[in-house]
Amino acid sequence: MTYPKSENDEERVRILRSLGILDSSPDENFDRIVRLCRQVFGVEIATISMIDAERQWFKAVEGLGVCETDREAAFCNHTILGDAIFEVPNALEDPSFRNNPLVTGPPAIRYYAGAPIRFDDFKLGALCLIDPAPRPPMEERERRILSDLAAIVEREIRTQRLLRESASFLTDLRKD
Repeated sequence: MTYPKSENDEERVRILRSLGILDSSPDENFDRIVRLCRQVFGVEIATISMIDAERQWFKAVEGLGVCETDREAAFCNHTILGDAIFEVPNALEDPSFRNNPLVTGPPAIRYYAGAPIRFDDFKLGALCLIDPAPRPPMEERERRILSDLAAIVEREIRTQRLLRESASFLTDLRKD
């Protein structure tokens, strides 16, 4: 597969896998965030996607009937390479995406915006807005809202990790 990767991609994937989020059950806290994204931004699709070694896996998804895609086609793979929101106002007019199978076939992406989801110094995935119609670039207020919602996702990931560690610690204490 040929797609851009960061220098620390192997370590990033190792951290992602250590969090126990990949292939985990649906979670209302994450589902609520993608529902809010669809309502606030008026997009057809919103996702919380995690970029694994060879795939993009959706921890939460609204408006799309799949739970993962190949990493090679993932717009979110480009999002995790930068620090800011990555936006494609019209994928048909963007030379990097016009031939992407997610543009030429279902779900016929035209608009994409993704805010990186971080854990420590690693970008694990993105909170994404997707629409089958082109849209103008986001206004600064919209960018702040999307970034704030991505920060809530980050906090939830961290909180769930701490809860798992605490439960494991308590279990170990009971064994002693």
